[in-house]
Amino acid sequence: MLQNNKIDISVVIPTKNAGKEFEFLLKTLRGQKGFRSIELVVVDSGSTDSTVNIAKEYNAKIINILPEDFTHSYARNIGAENSSGNFLFFTVQDALPSNEKFLHNLMVFLKNNDVVAISCAEIPREDADLFYRVVSWDHCNFFGINNKDKIAKLPKIFNYNTLRQNGQLSNIACFVSKDVFMNYKYRYSYAEDLDFGIRLIKDGNKIALLSSTRIIHSHNRSAYYFLKRGYVDSLFLKEIFNDFPIPHINFNELVLDMIFTYKFINNIVQKISLIDLPVTIDLIESCIKGEYKQILNFTYPETIDFDENQYVDGKFKFFLQELYNEKYKQLSVSYYGFLINSLLAFLNSTFKYLNNIYEIIDVVLIEDLKICLYKQYALLCGNYLAYCYINNFHKENIDLYRIHEELKRGV
Repeated sequence: MLQNNKIDISVVIPTKNAGKEFEFLLKTLRGQKGFRSIELVVVDSGSTDSTVNIAKEYNAKIINILPEDFTHSYARNIGAENSSGNFLFFTVQDALPSNEKFLHNLMVFLKNNDVVAISCAEIPREDADLFYRVVSWDHCNFFGINNKDKIAKLPKIFNYNTLRQNGQLSNIACFVSKDVFMNYKYRYSYAEDLDFGIRLIKDGNKIALLSSTRIIHSHNRSAYYFLKRGYVDSLFLKEIFNDFPIPHINFNELVLDMIFTYKFINNIVQKISLIDLPVTIDLIESCIKGEYKQILNFTYPETIDFDENQYVDGKFKFFLQELYNEKYKQLSVSYYGFLINSLLAFLNSTFKYLNNIYEIIDVVLIEDLKICLYKQYALLCGNYLAYCYINNFHKENIDLYRIHEELKRGV
């Protein structure tokens, strides 16, 4: 049995103001079965709460780095360099192993299937909002792990999609031998886990994504966060993949599309707010998609009161208000944009998820759905703003440069 072998594992956790729940994570990690020893390596970048004291209570090895020195790669690399285990497990301060044999299960799969690194799917926390649950479910579908484990290697035909599907590892939970990791280490300030996985399979290794073993993790973050996340995601995907598709989009036309789509979502929210609940999922879906069929009857709004929206945060409203004030000019022509079609594709996934999980939509779920619409809209806005910036990288555009500096900061 594995517990009779001389197996030591080091768990590397970058931290900053992890909060009181951090203690429960460390306690759960200390309670993992199947290893001779478990070393906790906490790489802290300037916590001002009790994070470091909690780590000391659990005899963690603490490495302090300056906040300005933090990158996702640097923090994890320095943690690995200072670890003593022959295996490494990278995780984050707000994730949680789902049982006491979580790490052991990863180890068994690694040894029995000749893979060099393993990640696993997430179980969203009980308080996770609809948007996070849909995105997690959609990601599992994309990677082919909603109902099965997956062993991946370099595909015969590789491109942006196939490399992502077969090379994806996640630092929410990444299990790897120290010898393998130290030969590669992480690169980049973002998407370092995906880059790591792709380099592994390009060198002929196999990696795994598990569904049978999952880690508890989710965030209820703001629309503004997802605006930034969508922006940075697209920038780094283009950096990693030469064939990542970048549509040619005019910035001024995108601003028009963003304002039109924002107003369009407002109309949807108002319409579904008038429905007596509870109702079937099909009824809500028909109502929303009915609005899409009427898209050519809508006009570009003369004015918008951003403050009246209770479903998005102040930072996101301020961002939209600034664009509206500086760049928006009303058109009298019919809609000719692209954001709404992208939003419809997400809604199709959302309703597939809802039909798999729920029977009806009640008052609580309809409010979650409204917030979900705005968060996906924010994510899409971030994606398309990144495309604009990439297309104009060698041109002087003060507006795009200002947006670039704002949206890439702190993600």
